[in-house]
Amino acid sequence: MSLSGKTFLYWLGPTPALCTTDIEIVKKVLSDRTDMFQKDYLNPSLEAILGNGVIFANGYDWKRRRKFIHPAFSQEKIKSMSAITLECTQQMMEQWHTQMQESNMQQAEIDMRYDSDDIAMRVIARVMLGKNYREAWEVFMAGREQLKLAAYAFADPPVPGFRYLPTRRNRRTWQLDKLVRSKITEIIKARLASSVYGDDLLGQMLWLQRSGAGANAETLSTEEMVGECRTFFMAGYETSANLITWAMFLLASHPRWQEMVRDEVVQEFPAHKPPLGDGLGKLKLLNMLLWETLRLYGPLSFLQRKTASDTILTHVKVPKGTMITIPLVMLHRDKEVWGPDADEFNPMRFQNGFARAAKHSHALLAFSYGPRVCVGQNFAMVEVQIVIATMLKSFSFSLSPTYVHKPSNFVTLTPKYGLPLIVRNLQLTR
Repeated sequence: MSLSGKTFLYWLGPTPALCTTDIEIVKKVLSDRTDMFQKDYLNPSLEAILGNGVIFANGYDWKRRRKFIHPAFSQEKIKSMSAITLECTQQMMEQWHTQMQESNMQQAEIDMRYDSDDIAMRVIARVMLGKNYREAWEVFMAGREQLKLAAYAFADPPVPGFRYLPTRRNRRTWQLDKLVRSKITEIIKARLASSVYGDDLLGQMLWLQRSGAGANAETLSTEEMVGECRTFFMAGYETSANLITWAMFLLASHPRWQEMVRDEVVQEFPAHKPPLGDGLGKLKLLNMLLWETLRLYGPLSFLQRKTASDTILTHVKVPKGTMITIPLVMLHRDKEVWGPDADEFNPMRFQNGFARAAKHSHALLAFSYGPRVCVGQNFAMVEVQIVIATMLKSFSFSLSPTYVHKPSNFVTLTPKYGLPLIVRNLQLTR
């Protein structure tokens, strides 16, 4: 980027693309409400994983879907989901206790990346499908395999129709896609037939569909709900799992901050009081840590939009069909935006609030910005707050000597060789 300036042209096969870290261009693109800059699948393989849900919808279709699903992520609904997050975290911690008891040690080595995945999957499965938890787990396993296949597909040549060739990987992708669709469709049809919708996220969507049956524009078809379920499954789980993983990496790498955050948690939630409810909003240090984690190790390495017609961006004529790429990894470490310590871990930059952490109030784009900001942002943040606060009350964490630091952009940013941590039981060591 330093050789080409803040904005430069490149090509994605036959498609022209503009890469930019110019904050004014970024703001204009992401805050647009005219549908000039549309979502578009960079890689068709992602469509097989995320479905045709609200994330990649455009125009009126996006507004309709967003309006329909938004009530499912209200503050009241998020609070009701918190108990599930706490229970799943406690179950994971019990496994650590068992591992320590079996080895007759006060500590154990775990792979936090694996355990973060496990917690996030269990939470989203129960929140999304509740009583159909087992079916949800089967969908997740298929989705994870799809995710791996999609990562390999990023290396495929940008040739039109390539995804339709009957290669071994494409055939497996089709099989998994059929499995996921059929499983979710079966669950939806069974609930519709019984009229017992349930109090989980799917149940809320079905209830909203029925209550809005008189206004066709406000409802979703069964096929559309299948797409939304797939979006929530994979996008929701990946975002939370990555944030837990990298936050724990930073806490293990910076013992002083780990102790500071733990003290804050214990002060707000002493003894056996679980970290739930309004008290989470008082965990200022934990929130600062999470925002800094999203800045340094956000789940996505870039955002993209595609121009719906010819336009002008800071005196540059941009033709219709041009892909606009916003490299978050570079923007989040831009010293002109974040200061000379942009490459360093410093949660204190957020001490005066999110908007004052950088020279621009919306410089942190881990959840995007503008009308297309992530609808599940608040849910993800509350979920991760509960998970980390619960773990810090009972355990301390340090990096294992076997850890190798190699972040890998595997669809989302993950530690290539896992995150082995040494976990110590504080109740025994204190």
